[in-house]
Amino acid sequence: MTMKSSLKMLSFILCLALLLTACGNGGGTETQANEEETSSTSGSEDTIKIGVSVVRTGGSAEGGENIYQGVQIATDMINEQGGINGRKVELVVRDNEGDPSKGVNIIREFGQKEGVIAGIGGYLSTVMLAETPIIKEEEFPFIVATSNVPESVEDGLPWTFGVRMNANTTAEYALDFIERNFNTNKIAVLYEDGGYGQGAAEAMTQALEAKGLEPVALEHFNLDDQDMTAQVTRARDAGAEAVYLFGIGASNGYVLSDMNRIGWDVPVIGEMGMVQTVVPEIAGEAAEGSYVIQTANYHDEQEREMAKEFLDRAIEKFGDVPTMAAPSAQGFDGAMLLFTAIEKIELTGDIVQDRSALKEALEVEAGPYEGVIRDWKQAFSVDNHDAIDVDSYLMNVWKDGVLVRSEEQ
Repeated sequence: MTMKSSLKMLSFILCLALLLTACGNGGGTETQANEEETSSTSGSEDTIKIGVSVVRTGGSAEGGENIYQGVQIATDMINEQGGINGRKVELVVRDNEGDPSKGVNIIREFGQKEGVIAGIGGYLSTVMLAETPIIKEEEFPFIVATSNVPESVEDGLPWTFGVRMNANTTAEYALDFIERNFNTNKIAVLYEDGGYGQGAAEAMTQALEAKGLEPVALEHFNLDDQDMTAQVTRARDAGAEAVYLFGIGASNGYVLSDMNRIGWDVPVIGEMGMVQTVVPEIAGEAAEGSYVIQTANYHDEQEREMAKEFLDRAIEKFGDVPTMAAPSAQGFDGAMLLFTAIEKIELTGDIVQDRSALKEALEVEAGPYEGVIRDWKQAFSVDNHDAIDVDSYLMNVWKDGVLVRSEEQ
């Protein structure tokens, strides 16, 4: 090869090298842009990050989606007012898919990677019970918007705050309702064999034992079961004059259908799992007249101003009122109580210090607040992390496929 040829070859190589370098720099610019986008979506010093862990896929997605809607509407309202002390609220929303292990991973990410100052979520008690000890380890405040199991807030869990119906309180309320309205305490407890149902069964058993009584029957079922004939037949034959029903969604519909099929007509009282629209879809007329304990109802005229505004915003943002009143109302009020407490502290940028300050503020300064469910002068205390009490409860009844407020309270 001649010198001239060699120089041409060297020139070509240099040009090729420069071209490749330029392409490499272009890729670097794109990567940087992606990093900037990731940074902007995961938060900045100008936002306050709140983690949301709910089930948004699968058979229980309706409940989780309703919690999310409540939290999102509360966030929109706060941000429209300029945020909290000049900083917008940013939600980091994660779908735990109803899987306890995924719920645990989400809480770890909230605590260590996402850097949220607090979290909110719930619905499935099995997931919430798995998440709560991890919340304690990660040490950030978490609003439990649903999960009736007392242990998700009580028993040495200082970082969880309940804006939910507590199984113990619910059982006492239901027992009093049954005795006053139906003049009986012969109660059969039919429950799903997960954390939600087991918590309810234990609570009603304790409520009866406090009066020197016991359940006439305790019958459990799997959420996948579609034939409850054996359970309802045993409960009927045991002499039960009322049923305390704690399944989730479809399972309640199958219980009601099988009760109707064997001709057993006694009062049925349930809670959160009875609200899902699939219940009357499966049970049809068999759902008619069954009672559902809630903290809100959207099918009656709203007396509370916050409830009216909440429903107007829900229709505007999501096209209709939430399908499940209690989860959405508790998600909304829980978020608002959280925002009220954040407003009372001075954020330092030290996430550990800010989380600790927020925990203390929730215990002594989460209020006053006029909510969808009720008014709170102060929602929590150092000794009580549950904001919902028996005075927050509302008895509802299925009528013509719609859940309306019961005349009996």
